[in-house]
Amino acid sequence: MFNAKIVKTYPPEGGLQLYRVESATSFICSRCHERKTSKIIATNNNDADQLLCNGCYGRLRSGVVSADEAAAPQGAAPQRRPADVRRDQPDGGNVARFKAEEPQGGAPYDINHTGKAVEWKMTVRAEHITGRILPVPEEMTRRLPQRALHVRFWLGGARSRSLWPPHDVHPELQREPTALVDFDWPRPVLPGSRVSVRWDLWTNLRLLFAPLRKPRVVDGLFVRFDYDPRVMTRDVAPSHGRLDQVEEAVLLTLRELGYLDEVGRAFLPDEDLVRDTGERSKPNPPPPGKVRAAIQRLVSAGDLVKDMGSLGSGGILRYPARNGESTVPLLCYVPAMRPARQEDFEAAVGVSARDVSMHRVAGHLMRIGHLDKEASAEAKAAYRRDHTLAGLAGTHDLPPGHTYVREHRRGL
Repeated sequence: MFNAKIVKTYPPEGGLQLYRVESATSFICSRCHERKTSKIIATNNNDADQLLCNGCYGRLRSGVVSADEAAAPQGAAPQRRPADVRRDQPDGGNVARFKAEEPQGGAPYDINHTGKAVEWKMTVRAEHITGRILPVPEEMTRRLPQRALHVRFWLGGARSRSLWPPHDVHPELQREPTALVDFDWPRPVLPGSRVSVRWDLWTNLRLLFAPLRKPRVVDGLFVRFDYDPRVMTRDVAPSHGRLDQVEEAVLLTLRELGYLDEVGRAFLPDEDLVRDTGERSKPNPPPPGKVRAAIQRLVSAGDLVKDMGSLGSGGILRYPARNGESTVPLLCYVPAMRPARQEDFEAAVGVSARDVSMHRVAGHLMRIGHLDKEASAEAKAAYRRDHTLAGLAGTHDLPPGHTYVREHRRGL
């Protein structure tokens, strides 16, 4: 199977089993044969070693192709079901093939060791900010100095300059995943921000942010730096306060489990969204009728958009729909985006961190043993309760040296 801690097990469907794991895990999907990095992983009940990405799980679960296809050897011809799915039409000039791509899990990539420095790139995730960690490559772990690291944040481009006051970080490591602990991210850094990092093998650590040519406001958030829209969709919770509990559950479900495209739109077929919202809301799921009513209110308010996709050969979900293929009604979350105005710049300087950004934080362990602290009775009880509700095997006791932070929303 996979070497990751399971934090939620979804009900099995159609010979498939879906899991949510504690941290983003890299694996090769046994159906599309592409490398994925995700917290959502599925397996085939007939062969638990065959892992599936969220996109292939959705296509298989829809019944367009059989679950047995997930265990087919690489290079095997895909099965085509049902019979009314026609062959693909020739590609049109403005028709895009829609694929369910998971965003980077936050691990370092493009790692380069020059002999005098280690350089890498990464995408900031909400768990990095709330957990106060900076993921680092293994090349860095073997040469950490005994004295503090001097951290500077830089804005790239033609007018490169220091952004915020530098600070020192004690070079203590969290081993899994490998990361520097007690690392404070500046408030304007949002989940999804792309960062280039350079460590000069001594004590200097530089983080470089690329400015957007034109800053923008995305779902009410002032965005200054280059970012991955897919991560922002996954990691940032709805920020406006008019949503009721069921509406918020619908939006969170779509943003957390939906198929993503490169501009951050999330898609799910209508009935999948109703079913998944109920599963995600256990142990007190809203009735399907209330979920459908909430979806209709969100559509009327413009928070969700109805559209049509299509199913190509092999059950590939496409958006927009192609002529000649079986159509599928979709519900779409589309990030609200506009160019930043002068008042947005002025507001970003004066408001508090909570007003600037609100994001969802999944329940997670936090290491505190190195601080000579002990988890509270409330944290132990919360971990035992959530661990039990998730149906996880093994002891329900909080691991020594850790505390537990329940799922919540937090401003940056």
